[in-house]
Amino acid sequence: MSRPIRRTLAPLAAAATLACTSISGAPANPFVAETRFVSAVSERAGYLDVELSGKPDLRFLFPPSPACAAVLKPEAMVEYSSRGRYGELNNPDPKGNACIPMGVGNLEVWRDKGPRPNRFGATATPIPRRPARFKEIWRDDAEIFLRGRWLLASWVGFGQTADLVAVVPNTPTCRRLISDGQATLEYRYVDPPAYALMVKPPGSCPIHAFAIPLPGPS
Repeated sequence: MSRPIRRTLAPLAAAATLACTSISGAPANPFVAETRFVSAVSERAGYLDVELSGKPDLRFLFPPSPACAAVLKPEAMVEYSSRGRYGELNNPDPKGNACIPMGVGNLEVWRDKGPRPNRFGATATPIPRRPARFKEIWRDDAEIFLRGRWLLASWVGFGQTADLVAVVPNTPTCRRLISDGQATLEYRYVDPPAYALMVKPPGSCPIHAFAIPLPGPS
């Protein structure tokens, strides 16, 4: 991924009462418990955007809670557990609270490691597509965060798809698509990207991550 990520944490005092939230409605995490290195951390769109090095590298969007801020430090070693769909960090904060992700990137990893949809079912198509509606909630030079309806996100483990945040690259193609507030979401069984928004004339805008919205106004 080419996007730049700052290696510092922004102040988190405003989020002191925010509890960790788990992703629900899906089978168990495919990864075993292991030690990971925090290769990058930044605060983006209110989330802690974290990259954990390993095989494969993983990207998570965590809530900006005291539990997560206490353990997610640049260059820290963390214990990654397989509890839940996308796991949690076992390193507790001083009060013993776990840090649980609200969203994930590296969507091809979760597609390939998790259970596959039945591509030969009665409603399956060679490349499944569904309408998506959204609005922009945040952007920087690298990416744009969109909140909306992403029905096919259930195929990588999100149990509630009517209100999710999707992260796309800040490119001319994606910016042009965002101005319409709607597009066709495509899921791919193989090859990257796992998800993309289709643009006319022919083109696509890849989805980098999905996340549960943070508490607050929609």
